[in-house]
Amino acid sequence: MEDIGPALEPQVVEFVEQHVGSLLAWDIVVFFHRNPAEVLDVESLASRLGRTAVELEPEIEALCEAGVLQSAGGLVRYRPTPSVSEVVSAFVEACRDRGSRLALIALVLQKVSPHLQN
Repeated sequence: MEDIGPALEPQVVEFVEQHVGSLLAWDIVVFFHRNPAEVLDVESLASRLGRTAVELEPEIEALCEAGVLQSAGGLVRYRPTPSVSEVVSAFVEACRDRGSRLALIALVLQKVSPHLQN
């Protein structure tokens, strides 16, 4: 990754490797980080992200299991533990830097399409 851009913080790489299995999961994490007070049903979130509820459901479930989101009564909210909140903030901050963002995208794409690895 170093030749793509600046070195990524190890906890950010670990977070992506463990919990950001797709660019859709990336979008969900960034959305809720930027809108922490939002409490939405899956259909409303899908509409906000330009996706379908069916696409979002497995990603939301995985992010709930990871402690990034909470889901109850059909509503989804951003309620990470303090340690998860810290790494999500570092992830979103890394997304702002072009080189880091490209390295993170490459990391996610390798997970989605392992045959793209060198």
